[in-house]
Amino acid sequence: MKNKAFIIGDIHGMDQALEDMLGHWNPAQEELIFVGDYIDRGPNARQVLKRVYELSQDPSVHALRGNHEQMFLDYLKDPEQKWPVYFANHGTTTLSQLLKLNEDAVFSQRAANYVTQVDRYYPWLRPWLDHLTYYIEFGDFIIAHAGVNLTLDNWRQSSQHDFLWIRDGFHYEPNNTGKTIIFGHTPTILLQKGGGIWFADDGKIGIDGGAVYGEKLIGLKINREEVIDSFTISTKDQVVNPATQTFKGKKKGQETTTNDKLDPVESARDTRSSAQ
Repeated sequence: MKNKAFIIGDIHGMDQALEDMLGHWNPAQEELIFVGDYIDRGPNARQVLKRVYELSQDPSVHALRGNHEQMFLDYLKDPEQKWPVYFANHGTTTLSQLLKLNEDAVFSQRAANYVTQVDRYYPWLRPWLDHLTYYIEFGDFIIAHAGVNLTLDNWRQSSQHDFLWIRDGFHYEPNNTGKTIIFGHTPTILLQKGGGIWFADDGKIGIDGGAVYGEKLIGLKINREEVIDSFTISTKDQVVNPATQTFKGKKKGQETTTNDKLDPVESARDTRSSAQ
C-alpha cells in the first residue's frame, strides 16, 4: 500500500479533462481514487467509463460509486420502473453515447430494449458497477461520493443512500469523526462564491468543481495525514456556452442549463435521509 493518493472529483463524461488530470498522477508513488459520477450530462461517458474501468483493474486504483452510477445500475436492473428517474437525470446522454445513437433516437424505443444492448456490447459494465464501493479510508481521511451522515454517532452506519446523496446532515453538521472527509456530488459553486475546492473549518473538503458546467475538474494529492497539493483543469473550452451547458458537437434542443445543478430527485431524497 502506497503512502500517498491522488483523488479526482466528479467527471460526468468530461473525458479530455480526465486525461489532462491523470497527467498529474504519479502511479509509482500514489494510489488513485475516483469519487464517482463518471457519467451523464457530459460529452463522452463511454470513454470515461472505459478509462476508469481499465485503471481500476489495478488494486491501487479505487473507483467509488456515485449517485449517477447507482441510478444507471438501478435502470439496468429494473428498466421499466427506474427509467423515469434515470431519464430525468440525463440518462439519455449516457445511453446515446454507449450505443452510438442520437439522443432523439433513445426516445423511440422501450426503455428495456437498451438494457439488452448495453449488456451485449459492454458485458463488463454491469458487474463492475455492482461492485463499486461506497467509501474508502486512507490514513486520516474518509473519501465518499456525497459525504457521510454526521447526525449519527457512528458515521460508518451511514446508509448507502447517504453515501451517494446526502447534503443535509453533512455539509453544515459538525464533523466529529476525527478524520477529514473528502467528497464530491455537490458542485462547490453551491457551497461558496466562485467555486473551486471547498475547505470547511471542521475538516470537510468538497471537490466537485462543476466540470460538466464549464467550471473545473479538481484533483487532490494527499499523504496519510494532510493535503499536499491540488490541481484544477478548466473545462470552459469543452463547453460552447457554460450558461446553457451546450457541448461541442451537441445539437440544439439537447441543452441542459446550469440552473439544474442539482439532480431533479435529490432534494426530496435528501430530506428523507436527513430525517432518518
